[in-house]
Amino acid sequence: MRGSNDMPAIANVVTRLSDVVDGQEAVCFAALVKKTRGMTKANQPFIKCLFRDKRVACEAPLWHDHRYIQEAEGWTEGLAYRLQMRASFNLRYGMQIEILGIRPATDADAADGYDFNDLVESGKYPPQKLIDSILNRVHKYIVEPHLKQLVLQILNDHDDLLRKMPAAQSMHHNYTGGLLEHVWSMSRVGELLVEHYGGYYDTLNPPLDKGLVIAAIIMHDIGKLRELKYHPVEARYTKEGSLVGHVLMGRDLVRETAKTIDGFPEELLLLLEHAILSHHGKREFGAPILPQTIEALLVSYIDDLDAKMNVAARQRLLSKTDDDFTDRVYALDNRRIYKGIPLETPDDDDASAF
Repeated sequence: MRGSNDMPAIANVVTRLSDVVDGQEAVCFAALVKKTRGMTKANQPFIKCLFRDKRVACEAPLWHDHRYIQEAEGWTEGLAYRLQMRASFNLRYGMQIEILGIRPATDADAADGYDFNDLVESGKYPPQKLIDSILNRVHKYIVEPHLKQLVLQILNDHDDLLRKMPAAQSMHHNYTGGLLEHVWSMSRVGELLVEHYGGYYDTLNPPLDKGLVIAAIIMHDIGKLRELKYHPVEARYTKEGSLVGHVLMGRDLVRETAKTIDGFPEELLLLLEHAILSHHGKREFGAPILPQTIEALLVSYIDDLDAKMNVAARQRLLSKTDDDFTDRVYALDNRRIYKGIPLETPDDDDASAF
């Protein structure tokens, strides 16, 4: 059996995994996301390895007679590898790669352009800019002192993890910094909507609680810091996350923190907990309770909107299909998204985003 250091000579120029085309033989750097073991109908073992760079993920199936199937048992998820591979496109499985040679990437590979950060998908904006933007809305809208203290305390206590945690293992904002980006985006939409509906229904008594909406937006997914274990390539569920889930874990974190704040109003805590518990909107989406306040209803709609827009936009950005539509999107009821006609000079000004 050929060892992993005996790599066949294929190409000297390193190519991005996301740039390879059907039938191409190439050298690529890629992070190993996941290994899946199984048995064929003929009772033969196989391993399917999922490799990725910043833009795409490709599966590399290793059948029982593949020269690397035994060695693959020692490959480590989350590490980067230098691959010599052949790409092939399959209508059912998309782009797949055949591994012709493999070894762990090292610092010496930097001379060929290796950078682990190029293999990890991350958020669009610097984390500090997102945090500053969120804090501006905290100070602008959360005027109740106990609620403001709770939000600021939780943000401060979990600052490091919040900066890098994805919002999910899959589905939406599932990349490094995705959770923070999701919360920031929701807070921005929330600011627009609380101003609109607060003024539109100005005869409500009590009025729409703008501070409660902003606080619930920031806290709605905070349980994901306990539900998921951060990994630069693909977050993994903790045991507690699998058995309890982020909705209840987030409520518990908020409740624990509120107990440390003297005089926290019981009614306010109840309404915040309700908005967190009901933010999935429907029981079939994992909500233990349905939204029953206008604040909770608004938070659930903003959450659903932001998640779905992220899925749709990323499908357009990352699509490799040859026609005018993306692949079918499971999170959007298996519909395909129309790509549109590209502009010659797209506007890339992010100055107004914050």
